[in-house]
Amino acid sequence: MGAGRHAASLRFAESVPFTAGHAVDAVDWRAVDWPVAHAAAIAWHAVKAGDPVTVLSLEPELYAGTGITPLNPT
Repeated sequence: MGAGRHAASLRFAESVPFTAGHAVDAVDWRAVDWPVAHAAAIAWHAVKAGDPVTVLSLEPELYAGTGITPLNPT
């Protein structure tokens, strides 16, 4: 089982649908690959709403320019 699947199975993990509001933020990060922009936009909206959020990434440098600093689980 990969780290992402394991993290998603934890009781505190939450699956959040991608909305039009997320897309508005994601398109501003033109230099960021779409899968990264997708996760960063969801995290960014959670932060703005005051919700606790942790983003895990094996390649945290991919998030440069998004305002999100993911944790590397390795």
